[in-house]
Amino acid sequence: MIIKRILYTLYTILVVLPLFLVLTILTAIIAALGSILGGERVFGYWPGKIWSIVTLALLLIPVKVRGREYLPKSRPSVVTPNHTSAMDIFLLYGYAGVRFKWVLKGSLRKLPFVGWACEKLGFIFVENTPSGAIRVVKDCEKAIADGYHIFMFPEGSRTLTGHLDKLRKGAFRVATEMGAPIVPAKISGGYEILKRGTYLPKWGRLELQFFPALETTEGATIEELMQKVKECIQ
Repeated sequence: MIIKRILYTLYTILVVLPLFLVLTILTAIIAALGSILGGERVFGYWPGKIWSIVTLALLLIPVKVRGREYLPKSRPSVVTPNHTSAMDIFLLYGYAGVRFKWVLKGSLRKLPFVGWACEKLGFIFVENTPSGAIRVVKDCEKAIADGYHIFMFPEGSRTLTGHLDKLRKGAFRVATEMGAPIVPAKISGGYEILKRGTYLPKWGRLELQFFPALETTEGATIEELMQKVKECIQ
């Protein structure tokens, strides 16, 4: 087991990381330029999807997805997955199978190439100010009106313990104000592969499970919706 772990670490450092850096830069440039030239619906989806699938393939990480049929095809939804690690981005982008807008931490704007690309693709950045919170809601409403699903981690950031943290109301407020359904999603395996505070992944398996959509037009309160999402994830 120890030898396998050492070999996997060496493979990650010597093979995966150099390829990942090149792939990330190319993906960011292609996606951003394609969006600038008017192809946002194509370039906001396919380059990132391919980037994510190739990254997980390079890491030799098997992926299992269940419940994809619960993502509405005829109308946008607000997808609320738990946030286990950085692996969640690749899993959702690569395997959810719908066009969406991310809701991201404002600090990610500073990432070289990636932050610039996300901005050009119309992804939504969260700033921790009252005016920033209002703008996020408006940007989400516009994305939903344009036919995009919203992917938003209701915990706000990656878990430190591997367990579900306290949920925030932002995603639920957006969904209820727009009358969009909420699709709970559970990610398993990410924390074990690359927990917060570490930089080299361990080998493991990823699983993504979607649950039946929760309607927000049937009188349920935000607190009730949050509890239902929590029950699905836990």
